[in-house]
Amino acid sequence: MNLKGKKTLNLITQVYGKNTFYKLRNFDSAIIGIETETEKLIYSVKKCIKTLKIKMPFDEAVEHFYSNIYSDEKHFGKVIFCEDYLIKKPNI
Repeated sequence: MNLKGKKTLNLITQVYGKNTFYKLRNFDSAIIGIETETEKLIYSVKKCIKTLKIKMPFDEAVEHFYSNIYSDEKHFGKVIFCEDYLIKKPNI
């Protein structure tokens, strides 16, 4: 986890508590904030893909993110994704 991501998550947990929100496993460094009314964590798409690029090539990371994380029904409505990576989405 990068230092900025760790600081963001630490600040959120100090304010809202550790177990009050749904988190994506292995993407703590991609957390960029929280939606205050619903207490949903906000994830940077760019940082999610950056995390995946550690283990796979860029194109594969993009495909994996949109096919397996972004569109996964178990995450639907539980987190918010900030589309800060203005790239063309693969057909999913």
